[in-house]
Amino acid sequence: MDRRPPLEAESSISLRGYKTGQYLGENMSSIEVEERFHLAKRWGATLFLGLGCLYGGGKVCTESKNLYPSYGAGIQFVLVPKEGIVGNLEYGQGKEDNSRVYLRVGYAF
Repeated sequence: MDRRPPLEAESSISLRGYKTGQYLGENMSSIEVEERFHLAKRWGATLFLGLGCLYGGGKVCTESKNLYPSYGAGIQFVLVPKEGIVGNLEYGQGKEDNSRVYLRVGYAF
């Protein structure tokens, strides 16, 4: 009998540049840093870097196959200046052929 939890119970890499659920493991840890630059009255830019790791169940963070780097950049436009609401268009790149384009309103942090 297989005692592994169902796939829905596993952790997924949650960094920009990766599809949610594509890489799974018992546990996941990640760090991401972002720098925001003011370019003009309503325009800005972002640069970001991240690194994630899947571990547990035989996976360890000291093996490069379990490490997931991420980087990218984007532009932002202040949609509602009085409220500070921004729109972001970003490109994120992960390892191998992983990449994503994001169109978002607001910030997660």
